[in-house]
Amino acid sequence: VVSTQSTEAVVSTQSTGVQVHYYEDGNVQLHTKKSAEESVQMGSVEEGARNLVEFIGRAEREYQLGINENYREMSATTFKSLRRALPITKNLVDWHKLHSLNIGRDLMNRTT
Repeated sequence: VVSTQSTEAVVSTQSTGVQVHYYEDGNVQLHTKKSAEESVQMGSVEEGARNLVEFIGRAEREYQLGINENYREMSATTFKSLRRALPITKNLVDWHKLHSLNIGRDLMNRTT
């Protein structure tokens, strides 16, 4: 919190930053930062502290709601376009099993 003091109020600036790493058969990262500024009434020490905590809480809630909404939108659009489409069978391909079959086939070809 950065403040410029006056007799009854301070101008407070709150900054929040988040770095998210999302991995689901891919690699997506989100780096975001947001600042908020508000004139906070100080009055007594207790009142000033309470008002600052309320301001920080309000700014962080707004920030979190914005990130949640962004993820909802991205899940329906951006992340969907990043995912591979299912094959015609509509089943996921088990690449590990397929690789094992290829290794087994290669070993049989070498012994015959």
